[in-house]
Amino acid sequence: MKNQWKLTAGAAALAMSFAAQAGTVDLFTTDQGPYVDNTPTAGDTGLVITSGVGGSVTTAGTDILGTNRDMFVSLIGNGGVGTRDVTMSVGGGVLDFSVDTLAQGRGQIQWDGATDTSAAIDYTGLGGADLTDGGTLNAFAIDIIFSDGGFNFEVTAYSSATSWTSISFVSTAHPTLSTTTIPFAAFENPLLCGVPNPAPGVLLISCGASVADLSNLGALVVDLDRFGGSTSIDLTLDNVRTVPEPGVLALMGMGLLAAGFAGRRRKSHA
Repeated sequence: MKNQWKLTAGAAALAMSFAAQAGTVDLFTTDQGPYVDNTPTAGDTGLVITSGVGGSVTTAGTDILGTNRDMFVSLIGNGGVGTRDVTMSVGGGVLDFSVDTLAQGRGQIQWDGATDTSAAIDYTGLGGADLTDGGTLNAFAIDIIFSDGGFNFEVTAYSSATSWTSISFVSTAHPTLSTTTIPFAAFENPLLCGVPNPAPGVLLISCGASVADLSNLGALVVDLDRFGGSTSIDLTLDNVRTVPEPGVLALMGMGLLAAGFAGRRRKSHA
């Protein structure tokens, strides 16, 4: 019994050490904006925002992946009322995205290691960053502090201009803090490319000539309501990070326990 307790405690300690480990995409501690667009451009729904408002910020710390964040917003429609707009800003440790009532707007965040106020994406700007941290991390975690309504969002990972994976999600309202976890495996499995509704809340996974490699990342892009499908949104994000997925940790712990018990049985028969 004593040896069994030691083994269980060891597995639990390992799981705790992994749980404490996380990688940073953006802690939103470097302020940016606000960027406000009040000129509607109905067709601004392409790969990047071409008619909106935005800019770039660089950090001297480690709070932003690649030390640089680009943000842009575009008002897609205002319902014929010129005072309606879309706004995005980072301040107080959070990101706020807001679209006026009966308007449609889009926001885009880029982490590509490059300062570019034209919204162009540097597909290899992160220089092959290993988001897996040598295989110990296997999922994105996005903290949503609040959303007063449903919205669509996309996460696109690039290893190059032709090696990329984009996952489109639909989210419900979030009246309280919640965390969305996206496994890296969803980006790296070519069998999922082009499959509509592959999982609850996932609209589509699309890919380039080959899928992205999260251990060789060139750029990461998040689009908020790219096609302006929602009218009126107030959304606040806390941070974006990379984590070990709990299910994987549980399997690892069970594997350690099984190995330990097998070792004890071999000793007792020796």
